Amino acid sequence: MENVQSQDVQTIRPLSPPAMRVIRLDLNEEESRREIAESKYGGICFHVGIAAMLCFMVLVLICSVPLGEIQSNRTAEEEHAHQRQIYVDMERRKRLGSGIILNPLEEEANDRLMAVKQVDEEVHNLWRNYHSQPPPFLRHLNITDTDLYAALKSMPKGGLLHVHDSGMLKMEILIELTYRENLWVCVNIDQGFEDFRFSKFFPLIPPAEDYQCNWMLMSNFFEFESRTGFENRLRESLSVRPEGYETSSKLARHLRRHQRLIHGLITFRPIWRDFIYSMLNDFYTDGVQYVELRSSLPIMYDLEGENFTIFETADAIVSVSNIFKSTFKDFIGIKLIYSPSRDVNDSRMDEYLINARLLKLRFPDFFAGFDLNTFADECNLPLLGHSTQLLKIGKDIDFYFHAGESRCPDSSRPDMNLIDALLMGSKRVGNSVNLPFHPEIMKAMKKLKIAVEICPLSNHHLQYFNDFRQHPAAYLIAAGFPIVIGSDYPCFWNASPLTDDFYVAFVGVVSGSGNLRLLKQFALNSFLYSSLSEVERNVAVSKWRCNWNRWVTNFVNSSGYQ
Repeated sequence: MENVQSQDVQTIRPLSPPAMRVIRLDLNEEESRREIAESKYGGICFHVGIAAMLCFMVLVLICSVPLGEIQSNRTAEEEHAHQRQIYVDMERRKRLGSGIILNPLEEEANDRLMAVKQVDEEVHNLWRNYHSQPPPFLRHLNITDTDLYAALKSMPKGGLLHVHDSGMLKMEILIELTYRENLWVCVNIDQGFEDFRFSKFFPLIPPAEDYQCNWMLMSNFFEFESRTGFENRLRESLSVRPEGYETSSKLARHLRRHQRLIHGLITFRPIWRDFIYSMLNDFYTDGVQYVELRSSLPIMYDLEGENFTIFETADAIVSVSNIFKSTFKDFIGIKLIYSPSRDVNDSRMDEYLINARLLKLRFPDFFAGFDLNTFADECNLPLLGHSTQLLKIGKDIDFYFHAGESRCPDSSRPDMNLIDALLMGSKRVGNSVNLPFHPEIMKAMKKLKIAVEICPLSNHHLQYFNDFRQHPAAYLIAAGFPIVIGSDYPCFWNASPLTDDFYVAFVGVVSGSGNLRLLKQFALNSFLYSSLSEVERNVAVSKWRCNWNRWVTNFVNSSGYQ
């Protein structure tokens, strides 16, 4: 019995001295505790002694080496270069994507990609000083004509985790829709457009609080203005002005009007399903295999003036997505982040959260979570933490909040939203350009694996950054912080669903330090930090990896990239 116990103790504590492994059963309880304590501290002393002896031996060895050999025979210049390289290597190991191991074929693809990038930089002079001007690769060059853009467009980019439905319909298609029959337009006092509506009768829509307009048939409107003039003014209404806006409030007002105009056209019931299919097709042809779509689920309507429900809107997205997946087997699917406006009162917030719970109940595989759209204006909106409903919702609904995006006279507002998003358990944080100013929040988010959704072109066109080299994402990437690349409202600036933002991030944000490892990490992050379940994620990565391997092979074998 004693021998068996001795063997058990030896198994648990193999490093204990032999004389201390056996505890006799005939000792009384007090003596037993004393011997255990002595055994414990005796073991510590034993290991401390061993450590001291090893340190002494190392010291003797060091002292026996000539001082000149320790310092090496390097010259001052060589020593400086050696020390500099140590820091370069340490920082390289911390960068996002540094842990990605490429196989030999991927290494060759990386070499060719960097060669293409270098040629584009030299031919198109991408790094001319542009601190007070738009970047030359946006102002003087159609980036879609470059070889690098072609390579990135064909590359499987994984998932798109930050995009809004109202930013996904091309301008030409929107203009084409305005020539359909039974379309009404609501025109304000400045002859600007505030809303569209398909209807057999005069639209009986009550006036809104933030705008006033008068309804008229589009066919009658063209009697007062040429179609060319109409199209030009419509383009202005559906685009972000290059010269910018005086305040964030004016920008937000413009974005809200844009959303109204879009939704008035695409939520006509015969159009909505076609819009969803067209959107999914645009994603797929741009190398996107999975989407988490932010939408307020606008209400569909018909010619008789009947309105439907957000659940019918959601059901249409799900059914069209299933049809698309049955046609394109490697398309993973689409999930919803329900994103109504943050500028609401308590009763409206209650309604939104009820909708969110019902959506999760009715569409468990489609509903991903909840966000509140800020329209790029946190300066004049309630703080996240001021909503008692959000604080009480617990873990019923996953959050994916916009936070830390705006530039406000009182910078504490977007900063407080960052803290609130962290404390409320947001799974990701959208467009958080202020994050690098908060090292403790960064540290906590990195530990909790909360990724930041970065949309470089949106940040530029919404006037947050002109010089992409100064974009906060450059620091986040250098620090190895988890980020995903999104596009926000790509059709606002005539961009592709994701390739343009990948291009700007690769050329403008990370400059010379980016390579295929980083691009591959971006793609993998889009699955790692998505709302997909573990099983769904494994299937998604498997489908993406097949496309990725095929792309690498084609890219290496393509004579166009020699």
